[in-house]
Amino acid sequence: MLRIYKIALRIIASFVVLYLILSILGAVLVMHIPRLPVTGSPTSFGLAYSDVSFPSRDNSITLKGWYLPGQGTHVILIVHGGFQNRIDDVVNTLGLAHDLINKGYNVLLFDLRGRGESTGKGLSMLTNEQDIGGAIDYLKSKGYTTANIDIMGFCSGAASSAIFASGENIGAVVLDGCFATVRNMVTSQATTKGIPKSLLDFFYPGLSVALKIFYNYTPINPIDIIPDVACPILFIHEENDNLVSLKEMDQLQKASNNPSSYLWQINGALHSEGYKSNPASYIDEVNKFLQSVK
Repeated sequence: MLRIYKIALRIIASFVVLYLILSILGAVLVMHIPRLPVTGSPTSFGLAYSDVSFPSRDNSITLKGWYLPGQGTHVILIVHGGFQNRIDDVVNTLGLAHDLINKGYNVLLFDLRGRGESTGKGLSMLTNEQDIGGAIDYLKSKGYTTANIDIMGFCSGAASSAIFASGENIGAVVLDGCFATVRNMVTSQATTKGIPKSLLDFFYPGLSVALKIFYNYTPINPIDIIPDVACPILFIHEENDNLVSLKEMDQLQKASNNPSSYLWQINGALHSEGYKSNPASYIDEVNKFLQSVK
């Protein structure tokens, strides 16, 4: 019997060690973001622009971007998706900026840290609010008031924009493809890569502990902070989004306490590709929203 107990203990210990190793590996894979180069330029769309740089709000990182002037008094800060940079090919941020400028808006495109030409290390959802804060501070230094600054975020950039806006006054926020909870997004991304949901559910507790220990990361769920966003929010959902469900977006919209917030769904489009799917309709809806809340 003693021998059986020893064998059982060894099996259990080996299982625990394997669980911990896989949880740590999962944390590394979830957090680290590879740097993609900036491969385009506003000149390809005939846009005037200035190369800009500014510190993140914690003053530890230099962020790079483009300021693209329009004819109006409002500026739109575009926050790209987690694995992208200011040239977000999923969204087509340059085309989006071009059309927003034609509507009279000024635009700031920038790279979150560890992405594009910004310094630092790219980590999922860990320091985005500090970087968004740095971009907002830069726009204020150019004379914009918070009422004239709008934020437009995509995917994890949308979630980060919501989190940032929950603690600061902003003119308005557009959230395209925003998930309701971090766990929902992690699950959706895992299942698209063929990882069974049951396996992810099994490892999620260990993954959460590893993220806390090695990255000091505690998830902030958009559904929990949306009620604290004082400004109007336009929620955009793509019908064929395989990462964020219409149910999630509806929950987010209902959580908003601003009566001017609403949800708009784009038929036939994929995750964060609403603009690419129908540029004219997309720009008209965004413009209509922003004009209605001025």
